[in-house]
Amino acid sequence: MGYIDSCRQDRLEIPSRGEERRSRYTSAPQILVPNNGGIKALSDLGRMCRFRRTDGPYPVPAVVPELGKWLTFLVETAEQAGTSMLLPMTGLLGEHWATGQSALEDQNLASLMAWISPPDGLTVQEAMADAENPELCPPAGPATSPQFDNTYLAPAMRRFDTARATGNEQALAEAQADLRGLLSEQLNPTWRLMWTALALLRGVDEAPRAAARFERDCDSFTDYSDYQDSGDARPQPKRDGAIRAARRLSRLERALADFEADMAFDDPYVRADQRSLGEAFAGTVVAAEPDRVDITASNRRVPRPRVTVRTLDPVRLVDDTKLISPTMPPGHKAEIVSIVRDGDASLIMVEVTGGMGRARVPRPGTVPVVEQHIDYLPDPGWRPTPVFPEADQIPWTHAGDPEDSETMDPVAAGQAATEEWGDDN
Repeated sequence: MGYIDSCRQDRLEIPSRGEERRSRYTSAPQILVPNNGGIKALSDLGRMCRFRRTDGPYPVPAVVPELGKWLTFLVETAEQAGTSMLLPMTGLLGEHWATGQSALEDQNLASLMAWISPPDGLTVQEAMADAENPELCPPAGPATSPQFDNTYLAPAMRRFDTARATGNEQALAEAQADLRGLLSEQLNPTWRLMWTALALLRGVDEAPRAAARFERDCDSFTDYSDYQDSGDARPQPKRDGAIRAARRLSRLERALADFEADMAFDDPYVRADQRSLGEAFAGTVVAAEPDRVDITASNRRVPRPRVTVRTLDPVRLVDDTKLISPTMPPGHKAEIVSIVRDGDASLIMVEVTGGMGRARVPRPGTVPVVEQHIDYLPDPGWRPTPVFPEADQIPWTHAGDPEDSETMDPVAAGQAATEEWGDDN
């Protein structure tokens, strides 16, 4: 919580078009765990903590349910493509390096690092052998090795329980030291691997659109922080109701579409993959009408240049598809007018619709010229937020159990969680 609170210090005013002015925090948490199992562990911990009560029988400090709500928030954001608030290290490494093992094997941080960056003096094969040896490289959690549990951890815990039951302070201190040493041996190799992996990632150039995605993280973090500070914050329900599930699905789908467009815009290798599927294209401008104008319904003349791009890519886009281009100045927008086959190639007529400035004559460099190579991919564009029904207007076929509703009483939620997990948790 100290780390999360450290991100809630400085706010930046964001001017808006209306009278209302918004602000957001200039930072947001960025938490790394070794693998997807670490995210699942935080999800379970958040669920156990966020429903705990601060009064009545078995009370806990107020920070416990607060931590549970924040952990649940971070776990839910981890489902969203493009976020950086909670990330598995194996997933981050897999986005930038390829190995000779399966995707399932890439979830093992030690073996993944053995492929990417074997220790000095070791071959990949030798590093892989060490990574698969639980004595040299314990699992990266959240579960420990069964051999370690049975051989070392269970006897140490029995000694600890015995010392605590007898009240022998010297034996208890020794048992605590033994447990701390055993667990440190399990944790330290992964701790070192995480920092080595982080150093590798810091050597990767930042994607041009990463900053904009982090601003969206700051927006999300600010919104939830303000909700927490409002005094009306309730723990997230154990299961989503109909409206909350629909909203989350809509948000995840939009985030995925935006992230895929960002990756294609930033990375020519991702763009090449889309081109092979016909979802983007690149080619050479073979004809251009840079001075073409259109007359709008209000009798206003606007520049609408057209260019024809010859490409060998298997284009599967349709007329009127809105386009963006990573090889043109920022803000460049276009639209497909027609696609005509020309032997093994395609001639795609494109109309430039944005990024030319406000003058009647486009700024130099904002309109493609003949013999210029250009890339185009679909513009995910802006979509309005879907309007969902109110909680009391959900059809009975989708209402589900009252316990799943967004209007669930937080006290009842806490009681339900206490009954499920048990007060001794």
